[in-house]
Amino acid sequence: MHSLSKLAAVAVFTLSSFSAWAAPFLATPADVPGPLNGGSVTHSVSSPGASAVGGATLTFDLNGFLTVDGSNCCTDTFTLTVNGVTLFVGGFDMGGGGSNFVTSIDPGVTIVSTTSFGLFAGGLTQFSVAHTLLSGNNTYVFDYGSMQGLGDEGWGLTSVIISADVSATSTGVPEPMALSLLGAGLVGLGALRKRHK
Repeated sequence: MHSLSKLAAVAVFTLSSFSAWAAPFLATPADVPGPLNGGSVTHSVSSPGASAVGGATLTFDLNGFLTVDGSNCCTDTFTLTVNGVTLFVGGFDMGGGGSNFVTSIDPGVTIVSTTSFGLFAGGLTQFSVAHTLLSGNNTYVFDYGSMQGLGDEGWGLTSVIISADVSATSTGVPEPMALSLLGAGLVGLGALRKRHK
């Protein structure tokens, strides 16, 4: 193969190999500070690409108001669902007494901390969740079901952050590194062509 043809083939290969790359992704859905009388909060997040399996991180704070219960006479159960898959079901003493409990938990879910500020004083529970971010729309559902009413308790959702490295597919705008390699290849082609003449 002629050396000019070889360099042209290398340039084409370089561009095609850089048509997809890892790019940082960050989403910070709006806080829903509450207090909410049970029910659910849904955040929809659109990503330009997919993460590796389990390669995305969701962090958030559950805020308890007044007497959110753990397991006792008036148990309050929290459920987290991501893209239709239930990743956590359980409850926390955030001012209402009772014991913390976990009914089901995905291996990617970490309860970073849970604190009761005292009876009738609410509390805070923080989560970190490893999950898979899909290319396109992703749905996060935070659900506290039925509660005893805002005169007794409520909840809120704050500090939601979704982060990942996603594989983004080029749509006509090559990555800077690909452009640099292409430029170097073209300079090399020009030099060889000049030398060949």
